[in-house]
Amino acid sequence: MNKAFVSEPEPAEPRCPTPNGCDSLGQRVTRKTLESQLSEDQIATLADKAYYCSSPGCLVAYFDDWGTAVPASALRTSAYPKDPEAPICPCFGVSAEEIRTNAEAGSRERIRELLEKAESHEARCETCSPSGESCVTEVRRLFLQHFQPK
Repeated sequence: MNKAFVSEPEPAEPRCPTPNGCDSLGQRVTRKTLESQLSEDQIATLADKAYYCSSPGCLVAYFDDWGTAVPASALRTSAYPKDPEAPICPCFGVSAEEIRTNAEAGSRERIRELLEKAESHEARCETCSPSGESCVTEVRRLFLQHFQPK
């Protein structure tokens, strides 16, 4: 058979390792994110490529391709959605409850203000968020899920 027609197997997607993890897809994180969230000893256990498990009920925070996992309890601060009481926007300290309250009241102003700030140079998502990602997508989703127009 001609090798031109043989496809290489797709690389395995990074999945949260079981039995302690949930087998969800992980989000790649930078060393800078890990340094802001974990101790050096915990970081040293992970391979060069590390991932965040954002599944709410999962006990794992970070893992690597080798199956090494760091528990959510090792995070320096609590993280949404693993801890529903933690800020959904850690950069500016806004909680999911505040988003829900504003949405149910039909108030868009606070959300607009937050989204503006979250997309500005003031946001420090890479170091404040355990995923290293902006909260914008999750804030919008939560707001729209609970929005009650006046």
